[in-house]
Amino acid sequence: MEICVVSHSEQIAAGIKALVSQMAEGLTIKAVGGIDGEIGTSIDAITAMFDEVEGEALVFYDIGSSKMNIEMALEMNDYSQITIAHYPLVEGAFLAGVETMLGKNKDDILESLKNNFKEKE
Repeated sequence: MEICVVSHSEQIAAGIKALVSQMAEGLTIKAVGGIDGEIGTSIDAITAMFDEVEGEALVFYDIGSSKMNIEMALEMNDYSQITIAHYPLVEGAFLAGVETMLGKNKDDILESLKNNFKEKE
């Protein structure tokens, strides 16, 4: 299981990757954020990140267009192993990272997320 993070901010994406990496040492965490140092998300950057995923992954996002760009990347490519996690970015990625290191599978992690957080609309 891998964790992917998509944020409008390069610094937020990097910070979440650092946080989860410290709590789930050895877990593969990928993060993209911003466009050329500015706020935004890039479908090309998201696609490039998804191309590097080996096995299953949960992807967490911050707001509106990041979700839209993730959905477009998934629709335009065969990324059936990647699941969008519609839960809080920081807390959700943190919980998923720790539970992955405890040996839980994707379905168990999604159930934990559902039980601990309100799903984004």
